[in-house]
Amino acid sequence: PWPAVPLDAGALLKLYFQFSGIPSLFILSSDGTVLSSRGRNDVSSKGIEALQSWARGEKLPSSSPDEYQWSYVRCDGCNMNPLIGQRYCCLTCGDYDLCSACEKKGHEHPLERVPQPNDDDDD
Repeated sequence: PWPAVPLDAGALLKLYFQFSGIPSLFILSSDGTVLSSRGRNDVSSKGIEALQSWARGEKLPSSSPDEYQWSYVRCDGCNMNPLIGQRYCCLTCGDYDLCSACEKKGHEHPLERVPQPNDDDDD
């Protein structure tokens, strides 16, 4: 019942979806509503709970800020990869991220907490 997407449809898909991870897994309900744009990560972290929720046509509940998994981000202080929990970035260093434990230890520059994205955002 689901139409297949042609293999050469990359440019067309970029018009509708923005994604940073390849391969990506978008979960759609039977009416075409996007249930998750992070299906691959949701399956890795939530397992069968994610599959059962999507089978009911429901989105997964948002993770708490302390449980959120930042795909493709590691802590530059302790090397936690992926970074889990609150994420802080250095406003001076550029591409420099810290977990909450390393943020509490301090950093030489000001840090800003990065808000947890919702399913419509990219991380």
